[in-house]
Amino acid sequence: MDTKDRIRKRMKARRAELSRNEVYERSDAILQNLLSIPGFFRADTVHTYISTKNNEADTHELVRLLLKQRKRVVVPVADRESGLLRHSEIRSLSELVGGDYGILVPRMVRPVSVDALQAVVVPALAADRRGHRIGYGAGFYDRFLAGIAVPTFVLAYDFQLVPQVPEEPTDVPVSFVVTEGEVIPARNLPAGAP
Repeated sequence: MDTKDRIRKRMKARRAELSRNEVYERSDAILQNLLSIPGFFRADTVHTYISTKNNEADTHELVRLLLKQRKRVVVPVADRESGLLRHSEIRSLSELVGGDYGILVPRMVRPVSVDALQAVVVPALAADRRGHRIGYGAGFYDRFLAGIAVPTFVLAYDFQLVPQVPEEPTDVPVSFVVTEGEVIPARNLPAGAP
């Protein structure tokens, strides 16, 4: 089995080959599939990563759509010192500025408790059909996901699906893997989730 580092390297290289048009087209198909999931569609407070220019599945259109629907949008703010994510509401993409790790963060943090979250969109470099994912290696999301009980969604391109992600005891699988071609219910839903 491949190591996480080898898979990370391969997926970063494959994503780098995508044109901007491919990113937009694939991301639009992923967004349509995400919106078809009742547990996501009904959520009024959504936590989502903000995609960067390294060809991640784009979340900017998702944020615009959620805000237009008057939903509450919450984004992560990485705290290097503690190794934890803080969570801030945004009301516009224009509030975002460059932060640690090249990630866009709110200029002004409006703290939100994890108890208010109803759905969480998670970044990944790769995922498998069981909901196990490979992130960027810092562990921020696994620590965050271990403390919540709401449906979680990885957005990934079809080519980011791998047969099996090497597991570690600290890994927390997601509820759904959403690609441009399919919605994969990984069945890791918290008790009582829609």
